[in-house]
Amino acid sequence: MVHIDRSSPWNRVDLSPAGMVPPEPDDDERTQCHDWLLFAANAHRGQSYLYWAQLTAIGEFLDIALAKLDDAVRGGGEQKDLFDPYTVATAEVAVLFAVRDSEARSLVGRAVTMSERLPKTAQLLREGIVSRTMFDTVVDRTDIVDDPALVAAVDADLCQAIAGAGHISDASARRIADRIVTRHDGDAVRRRREKAQKRKNVTGRDYPDGLGGLHVTADAEEIQLALAAVNALAEGVCPHDPRTVGQRRSAAAIARLRGLAFRCECPDPSTCVSTLGEQEISDRQARIVIHAVCQKSTLDGADDEPAYLDGYGPISADHARDLARRDDATVRDLDLDDLTEQAPDPDRPRPARIVHTSQPADPYRPTAALDNLVRGLFATCTVPGCERPAWNCELDHIEEFDHVCPASGGPTCLCNIGPKCKTHHLLKTFLGERNPEEGWVDDLWVAEDGTVWTSMTLRCGIGVDTAAPNQWLVPQLAELRCDHLAQAPPEPADPGDGFTARAPADACTSGGGRRAATAYKHAWRRATRARLRNARRRASEACDAPPF
Repeated sequence: MVHIDRSSPWNRVDLSPAGMVPPEPDDDERTQCHDWLLFAANAHRGQSYLYWAQLTAIGEFLDIALAKLDDAVRGGGEQKDLFDPYTVATAEVAVLFAVRDSEARSLVGRAVTMSERLPKTAQLLREGIVSRTMFDTVVDRTDIVDDPALVAAVDADLCQAIAGAGHISDASARRIADRIVTRHDGDAVRRRREKAQKRKNVTGRDYPDGLGGLHVTADAEEIQLALAAVNALAEGVCPHDPRTVGQRRSAAAIARLRGLAFRCECPDPSTCVSTLGEQEISDRQARIVIHAVCQKSTLDGADDEPAYLDGYGPISADHARDLARRDDATVRDLDLDDLTEQAPDPDRPRPARIVHTSQPADPYRPTAALDNLVRGLFATCTVPGCERPAWNCELDHIEEFDHVCPASGGPTCLCNIGPKCKTHHLLKTFLGERNPEEGWVDDLWVAEDGTVWTSMTLRCGIGVDTAAPNQWLVPQLAELRCDHLAQAPPEPADPGDGFTARAPADACTSGGGRRAATAYKHAWRRATRARLRNARRRASEACDAPPF
């Protein structure tokens, strides 16, 4: 008999070969921050490998435990016994890990899925490219596909898409899985949506401390519209209202549901400047818009390519066509020709040049075509892990725009524009205001195959790269390039090696003080981006692989 030793042997294992090496106590602060974050990142990847090993072991155990059941079924027997080998094996897993039967069945199911349904995607778990929760998410989102050939195709595409997506969140992985399943098995998605319609409901729940919850289940677009309506109402109070944003949202929703007036609660009504009149509320809510993006051929019924619903994720072609048929829907074409040269030189080879990207009267502001393209392309804030929908974000110039001398700053173009939520936009802008090395450095570039990539480098020097998640919506981008990418950036001196920002001789100049500090910060970031791009290019050439 062998008892499980509850004292873990892991604290006696040398983890340094896996990159888990703590910094030396006498290292400087920046080095310690870098090493501890790298330690944590490698530990996170290690959890993925151990989960893969756990599921592999459970799968091997099941193969042995179910061998007798398989023999019995092949011999003409029926699986009716309450204590059949599968039930017993699952119960043993539950005992071993001290979990409920439902969780044990889930573990066993994932072990089977890993070996039989998604073996290629499971290798990403083994390599630490996907986390445990990410793998569980894609397993759940792909379980509606039954046909073995389709399952194999989904597994291959899912593995390739996630491996090529760079640094992504669990929600991004879910959207990738939904898109691939929708593309390969539209019938299964249609059946799942029809089944889901029966789950529409409103339920209440009691919480401790005198609180309760109200859960509304409805079509995704209706929930997006309802949430936007609540937010629009909650934002109508004056700045002196003492309630938190959450409290205002709660009060606004309850007021609307009960047919009551929603009022500002500022302490002095005589100075209140809230805009909560019926006309103001009606005007504000009439401006609420949600966006769905798809190929025109999908709306025309020529194909069943998936669409994307802002704030939700991929939806089926049928769902997109249903949205377009709504009485309150407006369909607008996004013509990429609006961004390219009108009469390209016939002697100039493809890809076409992107030239019409900013408004003629204001080079800082993008055209409507570029605005919609960028938001649809990135779907959310470009900072990894942030799920703020792109149409609720601000458009940020990656290389800062120079309002004094636009020719000296970053262009308003696809190669330099990305959505950021207000919080991350402020962090990017003001971190490192006094010392650029204390701030974040973001970047955006277009690879040789037309894929748009973004990166974020933290203060300690650790960087992560992410591909634009909705590139599949606009495959035509592979045929477009802009003039700003015609030449690789020069190799600058390392900013850590005594770099000094110097404006070029023909650049616009300005006074000292804060303006000079800002100019230095922007120049430092430009040099850092160029250095990181060159390092990324050398690494890519060395391994002959994309930057992930």
